Amino acid sequence: MPSLQQLHGDVTPGRDGWSRALVQLAAPAARTAARGPGWQPVTASNHDPGATWLELVARPLWGLAAHAAGGGRAEEQWHQIRAALTAAVDPAHPWYVGPPGDHDQRIVESAAIGYAIAAAGHELWDPLTGAERDNLAAWLLAASRARHVDNNWHFFPVLAAAGLQSAGVPVDTKLITGHLDRLEEFALPGGWYSDGPGMNGHPAPRDYYVPFGFHFYGLLLGNLGVLDAGRADRFRERAVTFAGQFRDWFAGDGAALPFGRSLAYRLGQGAFWGLLAATDTEALPWDEARGHAERHLAWWWRQPIAAEDGGLTVGYAYPNSGVVEQYVAAGSPYWGTKFFAALAAAPGHPFWSGQPAPPPARETVSVQPAAAMILARDAAGDVVALNGQHSPGWNARGRAAKYAKFAYSTLAGFSVPAGGPDLESGAFDSTLALSEDGIHWRARTGGETELDGDTLVIRWSPFPDVQVETRLSHVDGSHRRTHTIVTGRHLHTAEGGFCVPWLTRDLPDLPSVPGSARVTGGGMTSEITDEAGSRRAVIGEPMPGSHVLFPRTLLPALHAGLAPGEHTLTCVVSVRRDDPDSHRLQ
Repeated sequence: MPSLQQLHGDVTPGRDGWSRALVQLAAPAARTAARGPGWQPVTASNHDPGATWLELVARPLWGLAAHAAGGGRAEEQWHQIRAALTAAVDPAHPWYVGPPGDHDQRIVESAAIGYAIAAAGHELWDPLTGAERDNLAAWLLAASRARHVDNNWHFFPVLAAAGLQSAGVPVDTKLITGHLDRLEEFALPGGWYSDGPGMNGHPAPRDYYVPFGFHFYGLLLGNLGVLDAGRADRFRERAVTFAGQFRDWFAGDGAALPFGRSLAYRLGQGAFWGLLAATDTEALPWDEARGHAERHLAWWWRQPIAAEDGGLTVGYAYPNSGVVEQYVAAGSPYWGTKFFAALAAAPGHPFWSGQPAPPPARETVSVQPAAAMILARDAAGDVVALNGQHSPGWNARGRAAKYAKFAYSTLAGFSVPAGGPDLESGAFDSTLALSEDGIHWRARTGGETELDGDTLVIRWSPFPDVQVETRLSHVDGSHRRTHTIVTGRHLHTAEGGFCVPWLTRDLPDLPSVPGSARVTGGGMTSEITDEAGSRRAVIGEPMPGSHVLFPRTLLPALHAGLAPGEHTLTCVVSVRRDDPDSHRLQ
């Protein structure tokens, strides 16, 4: 598959370059959506064809509405989306997607439609006929009244109502206030949010739904003038506090930390930076926010994520439906057009008028208690996050791998199990996997986490009679893992470092150091060393397609058997660029 760079050339820095990039991204989606639901690409989604087509229709609106609000023109795309959307909400039309039901995916798209009416009514509402407006208003009202998932979804009826109010359509203000009050209950210290109430005393995941969900919607609603002053101020204050931590989730080359669900939304990871400009929220110096955003856009523009017609594929850093959740369809990645929120800001805004700041030039360690993470940036600008979060309670594909590994890396990414009980299918990078028979393996999914200074302490139990305490800390450009294991049964153990791309024909030789596995590929080196030198070093071959960044990988690992009793396993793990300056953007 081609990269966006191969199809369209480099992104020109600045507002005009962003505008062209947005239209280049949105055009294939709008063109395909306008042909009707029968022409949408086939994907392995658990949603019905009407819901998946509606994503293709509605999600480009996040970017196009901001673009139009800032004076941008995309006449062909707006014509195509208006035609598709008015058909989608018309009960008499063959393309009618049906009314939004309780917990229905259609509710999600009502937010993009509501925002587009509020921010760019001259493109989405004013050109409609009276009957078309009536159909759209009735459909949005139904979406706002349906029962919602108890998490960031509470924003969706509020955004739908914002659009309706801007068009003069009455809404149930008590219902809207109830949703906003519930969202307040998810706020955490440090500007973070829990994406729902959590389970068994544990907060729900803290991932990219905090910046591209909670902060994004909260600041937009405040900017649209639909919140009372106190609530709007709270959203702004939390965003300002959050920004100082979120910048540590981005590498010097613009790559974001791959972590959590919905990575298929890609560019959406960096939407927060442009949102600050759109809502005039100076959470960081404007040149720093612009620098994060420009590098992030350039990083994604270089990845092979486009189909031949320019449309976005399903996957992360390459087309791969096996690493994304079951709710992801062909239109889902266009949530990433949220990235272009800054186009709503005028050309003279300081986000645009200055020059983007260069990437951070120093090594840093950032302790983030609300996220249960400790992030370290190395001399090359790459970030490794030590992680104490746990697998969410609902069954998203690859949920434990996306939330419960010990470490995540902007350079080395992570793997998602590919099916089957064996180590190759499990792809246990950044994980300690345990087995009774050497065939069926278990890794951490939950447990209790606490911070001990600059060390994460995780207590977990993979079997009823096996208790593990894991301590994670950064040290000298690497990180140390110490596992104290009390087991009532014989165990096989396999502990993985970080994967690297496997680009050669043959397996590399193991180093001669006892208890150390090191492998090089794709301009990077990954190493895991047992401090006692007693575990067996191996190079594993995870199932192709199990990794979010690389189609084919190698994994350095340590293997050992344990008798019943108490044991301590300690290792040092690292991943680094072979050329520390290779990420610099000139």
